[in-house]
Amino acid sequence: MEPDVVLYGFPASLCSQKVRLVLAEKGVAYEDRFVDIELRLTNYEPWYLRLNPKGVVPTLLHGERVVTNSARILEYVDAAFEGPKLTPEHPGERERMAHWIGEQDRVRMRELSYASFKGMLGLVLRRVSMPLRARKLRRLRQANPDLAADYDAKIEDVREWRTQIRDEAEIGAVRRELEDVLRQVDEQLGKTCHLATDTYSLADVAWTCVLARLEMLGLASSLWGDGRLPQLEAYYDTLRRRPSFAAARVWNAPPDLRARRELLRAALARA
Repeated sequence: MEPDVVLYGFPASLCSQKVRLVLAEKGVAYEDRFVDIELRLTNYEPWYLRLNPKGVVPTLLHGERVVTNSARILEYVDAAFEGPKLTPEHPGERERMAHWIGEQDRVRMRELSYASFKGMLGLVLRRVSMPLRARKLRRLRQANPDLAADYDAKIEDVREWRTQIRDEAEIGAVRRELEDVLRQVDEQLGKTCHLATDTYSLADVAWTCVLARLEMLGLASSLWGDGRLPQLEAYYDTLRRRPSFAAARVWNAPPDLRARRELLRAALARA
């Protein structure tokens, strides 16, 4: 018997973490299905592209309903399942929630992440993973002409992605955009306890994972620590203390050797 709720995701994926977090906040039981987006690039396989034409994680299945895009999945989960309401009732607060979800979505975290990883991990991601992605996409496009348009879009996306992470000026622009929006977050938190209102909402779900990723990249101290953005610093500390943070396995530190081995075993087990 198929489970009622299935999440296709990857443990370290920022957007997968957002969805795991909202599911934890709502108390929704689900089956977590591993999609390897780093080694075997399962997200480029035809069966997955037919579920999610953009070839990204996460993808949520609820019965026969397929929901893609993490922002839409957050809204869907809050509306479709019982549990704490994570969308404010007041129209102005709902509008503010949508604004802050949009702001975090516009931050180019993928490019910043790949450009910021250090050591062997960074070298592998930038010098090995990117060429592998392009080769696999070209091969799959040739073998699956019915999905040519989707594969063409992915090939172009990977080309731009690879170019951007090698461009120091571009990454500098990403960093400045991020610093600007974090200042705005800090200003908002001087007015409300959370981003949309005084209570926890979907905007806080999304920003929890963004801030955790920045901490994982070693950027927290330079961006908001040591009193630089005091409201933001206190806010993130509050978010990390929520039980859902651990329950959703939000990554706020680089994976240790054990975690990397578990990821490798998971990838090989699904080969």
